Amino acid sequence: MREFWLELKGDAHGRFKRDLVERLDRDEQAAVEAATGEMGNKPEAVKLGWLRMRTGEAWTKQRYTVTVGRAFEKLREMVAADEAGGTRTG
Repeated sequence: MREFWLELKGDAHGRFKRDLVERLDRDEQAAVEAATGEMGNKPEAVKLGWLRMRTGEAWTKQRYTVTVGRAFEKLREMVAADEAGGTRTG
């Protein structure tokens, strides 16, 4: 997961665009934000607390893991579609 984000964030090929993350649903956007950047270096408990504040809902480690995995998979598909010249799906 983290490696994929670094690949996107590195923007080596000009591929990453904020609009890709914005195409995700609200929970997926929050999970991606918690998994990356400054939050990416925080302990899981801090991420779960931040997610609760951000979304107003309770988050478990399992919910976070499943949601961030699903979000990164969608982002991979969107990047692949962009590279193939197709339309993005979300």
